[in-house]
Amino acid sequence: MKIGILLIIGILISTNLQAQESEKKSDDLKHAEQLLEYALKNKSDRTEMKFKLIPKKENAINYAEIILFELYGKEKIEAEKPYKINLINDYWVITGTLPKEMIGGVFKMVFDSWNGKVLILEHRK
Repeated sequence: MKIGILLIIGILISTNLQAQESEKKSDDLKHAEQLLEYALKNKSDRTEMKFKLIPKKENAINYAEIILFELYGKEKIEAEKPYKINLINDYWVITGTLPKEMIGGVFKMVFDSWNGKVLILEHRK
């Protein structure tokens, strides 16, 4: 009998904890949705930013690789090293390279150093 009561109490506690966790997730999602709505209404252009998001060459490469690896695969993109990278008028211009004996295309990517907005992202075959 005591075991049965303890089991019922345990189930009730577990159910209550699960309900609280579900409610917390719901609150987190509501907060995230409110933050997104605020950001979209109040988005600023890069002239209002106080610092560049991606000021250094190493950061630009890391940023580009995160996107490129996800889209095209790490092996394919790393095979296009060394990358050609230039900062022109606050825009990072990055392309892959291929050995002279190889035929094919490489990735091309242009993004804003102030906010990371990608203007061009393609991979030729």
